[in-house]
Amino acid sequence: MKFFTSDQHFGHANILKYEDRRDESGNKFASIEAMDAHLVDRWNATVSADDAVYCIGDFAFKSQILRDILPFLNGTKILVTGNHDPFFKRVVNGQMAEAKVLALELGFSELHFQHEIEIEGIGLVQLSHFPYLPPSLEGLQDYELRYMNIRPKIGKESLLLHGHVHSDWKIRQDSGQPRMLNVGVDVWDMKPISEAEIVEFVMVNT
Repeated sequence: MKFFTSDQHFGHANILKYEDRRDESGNKFASIEAMDAHLVDRWNATVSADDAVYCIGDFAFKSQILRDILPFLNGTKILVTGNHDPFFKRVVNGQMAEAKVLALELGFSELHFQHEIEIEGIGLVQLSHFPYLPPSLEGLQDYELRYMNIRPKIGKESLLLHGHVHSDWKIRQDSGQPRMLNVGVDVWDMKPISEAEIVEFVMVNT
């Protein structure tokens, strides 16, 4: 089975300042270590060893965190890099081959900047850490304008699966664009979501 997720920010203490992340009892995490442990538990309660998980960016900023976390997560992990992953600068600077070697050494089975797959019931789906640029840039905040030159371009896809926006939205469609579904843990109960869940959610929200 395929699963999709993004924006864990393992080991990144500042995420607890910007997102209201809580444990199963509704309490705020006392430490980044407590958040990391919760994310691992939620992942492994959802994903089996035979599953594939597309991690759509901002998994962890430091390579050492990847070494510490990846071996304890079920499934085959495929990374579509985000700006808070240690491969991002290499990838955007044209060093994809070097970045892939490092990613595989650390425990990912594949590394992409953008990727396309087919999902039965939806069709062609693009995977990118970043959402599309909105049709109009007027009134956007500075942080919303970052990485403009590397946002995904619209092709033949029916849906974009992305992260980056955390809890800003779950599903969105701007004029003239395919739908965008945010697979980040902040809007999916701190766990990966399955291919079947995506199909059902998109159909209900068409």
